[in-house]
Amino acid sequence: MGSGERNMKQTWCFVGGGVRALSGLPDGGSERQVMLLSTELAARGNRVALLVPGPVDADRSSISGVEIVQGWRPESRWPRGIRLWADRLPSLRRAMGRLDPDFVYTRGFSVFAPSVAGAAGRMGVAYLAALACDDDLRTVTSGSPRGAVHSAVYGRIARAAFVRLALRRASIVLSQHSGQLKRCRAMGLESVMVRNAFVPFEKPRVVEGVYDACWIGHLSAFKGFDRLLELLGRIAGRGWRIAVAGSVQGSECRAMLDRARSCGTMEYLGEIPHREALSVIASSKILLNTSPSEGFSNAFLEAWFLERPVLSLNSDPDGLLSGEAPLGICAGGSMDLTEQGLVRLLSDEELRRTMGRAGRCRIETHHLAGAVVDSLERAAAAAACR
Repeated sequence: MGSGERNMKQTWCFVGGGVRALSGLPDGGSERQVMLLSTELAARGNRVALLVPGPVDADRSSISGVEIVQGWRPESRWPRGIRLWADRLPSLRRAMGRLDPDFVYTRGFSVFAPSVAGAAGRMGVAYLAALACDDDLRTVTSGSPRGAVHSAVYGRIARAAFVRLALRRASIVLSQHSGQLKRCRAMGLESVMVRNAFVPFEKPRVVEGVYDACWIGHLSAFKGFDRLLELLGRIAGRGWRIAVAGSVQGSECRAMLDRARSCGTMEYLGEIPHREALSVIASSKILLNTSPSEGFSNAFLEAWFLERPVLSLNSDPDGLLSGEAPLGICAGGSMDLTEQGLVRLLSDEELRRTMGRAGRCRIETHHLAGAVVDSLERAAAAAACR
């Protein structure tokens, strides 16, 4: 983007979570990306607001130059079950209208994205729908929710509505990697790639030899916690130490965690601050990822910046784990190959060093936040002209 375009300040409205990430607290990967993008845009002199679908702390009107706007009040005269549609979504749309944005941005699947898309269309402003994972393009996900309420809100019908009423009505869909871009185009969706953003950090505390590998993320089917436990069972008795950090999602994963603790291979650290998670990665030899659904985890970037290779069961964004100079190993969904990859990486220090250095180079050439926001602004400008 040229300097003339850069000097034209715009109003951006990010709709979704991200307050915790802006506050330096543990949060999800999508929310962390929203934090990185919004703060960089604000630093460039744009007006940037985070419109939160729900109540927020009234004492926090701005964080790092990003306005925090409440989408709806906690109280409602409508009964549960219909208050989202009758009260809260209309309130969210009104708040969005008061901001009068040039660009509206959501990231990932949500029940409010179709409403945001409709409001942006009526306002005549560009709506950018960013994908947060590969599941965002699917109506049936690997970790489908159970129960009538959760299935209605997060299941197949809600996801079909998201694809039809949000992605198909978006001015442009932002893909994380080339696989998503190809899938979007096959679905007839207008899409460009805006890579995950990364901001370098000071080297965290490193404790040498404490962990052989680590797994970072909330303990859920989406993150593949069940597959991790299968892997831990396969390597029991080898004397390796695997660190696991993240909050537990649901009673099933709580029960699995209780069983896994008895095997002696895993050290569960609970939900920890982001800075501590970086220290865990730095103190490990490799990062494990067993998710069936993620497209491009933020943890990949953090591991590569720390020169740690990634061992992934399924995810292989842009072929980075399977190319001529891979930054780790992708097992292509095979648990046998995952176990073999773990043995190979932990037994070959030079291989880990080579892959780790290549990962650091990838970060510095493709993912720094400034360049990523440049591509976001170009996508937004092109979407506004449609």
